[in-house]
Amino acid sequence: MNMFKRWTTSVCASFDWMVSQVENHEALVASALREMQQAGAKARAQLKQVQRDGQTMRKRLLELEELEAAWKERALRSRESDNDAAIECLRRRKLVKREHASLSEQIEAHKRFEKQLTMDLKTIEERVAELKRRKNTLTARQYRNDAMQAGSAEEIGLIAEIDEIFERWEIKLDEKESLTVSSFDVFETDFIDAEEEDALRAELLNLANE
Repeated sequence: MNMFKRWTTSVCASFDWMVSQVENHEALVASALREMQQAGAKARAQLKQVQRDGQTMRKRLLELEELEAAWKERALRSRESDNDAAIECLRRRKLVKREHASLSEQIEAHKRFEKQLTMDLKTIEERVAELKRRKNTLTARQYRNDAMQAGSAEEIGLIAEIDEIFERWEIKLDEKESLTVSSFDVFETDFIDAEEEDALRAELLNLANE
């Protein structure tokens, strides 16, 4: 268990050093994360086994308590009719009590081990989550830097060409919109002129009839 802890601590402590020393940072960090995740999976499996063992021991402890009570009851029932049998019952009760005491100590030690293993597993999971966050952050920064550094003459020319295409497109749309508005204005003017002429003719007719 101590060796396992030392290994995980060593992996965590060397993370910053690896990032500063190796060129292929992303691949190395991914490899380190896989190792820690595998270690976490092993610790998780071990913890489940430890928990099952603890349940088995606690179940056995209850059985011993019941057995101790049974031998005590048998001794009391046998003391008048068969003293030797009563003594044998007490002897077996004593053996059961001894096993009970030993198992109780084992259970306490087992609880401490289970608690420590749970804490170690939590530490590993938290560290893996932290390294994942740092990896994602650094990867995003790397992609951003790569994009910002894409400043060769050819790439700048391509960007300028794209901007020019957008500009020509926008000018063409403006021209079409202007033509549409102009056509609409001429069409409306024709109607207004005709309506005005009709009104003037009517006014002239009224004057002639006076």
